[in-house]
Amino acid sequence: MCVGRKGLAATTSRDITSEAGANLAAITYHFGSKDGLVANALLEELRSWLTPTLEVLGGDGDPSTRTMLAIQTLMTTFREHQSAAPAYVQAVAQAPMLPSLQAGLIELWAELRELLAADITEMQQRRELPSWIEPITMAAVLVAVANGLVLHVTVDPDGPSLNDMASQFGALILTVRSPG
Repeated sequence: MCVGRKGLAATTSRDITSEAGANLAAITYHFGSKDGLVANALLEELRSWLTPTLEVLGGDGDPSTRTMLAIQTLMTTFREHQSAAPAYVQAVAQAPMLPSLQAGLIELWAELRELLAADITEMQQRRELPSWIEPITMAAVLVAVANGLVLHVTVDPDGPSLNDMASQFGALILTVRSPG
């Protein structure tokens, strides 16, 4: 994807159509603008990356196990698509100026938050997590941390590894577990 190579701002409509072998007018006809096309493509790619994690979170079984498996699935997905991470980071930064991209990210993150909040609520009902945790807010924190980890390893690839940071965060989260 040329956005990943050149960056969101530097990629032109001509770059996109040249790489795709498409007519320049097709962008406007199908997507309204280059920004609409890019938003659509980035969201489609991001949804494909997150589908395995969404499936884990929406599955059956123990919520603690499901949440840990979701984190492992996210890390595996990130490793598989790490070369595309700069485009994702750029998209997140540009989202407030691209309404369709912003709306799509909000929708995707809301889906993640809802699934995580359901697991958090179930863990609270089992007395595995304290009652002071607000499930939807904690779910938003988890999504924000995941985005922050992607940003960090994308900007500073020689810094602490994704695995090390995720392990430290996981250990921190486990300290708030209720004694049961």
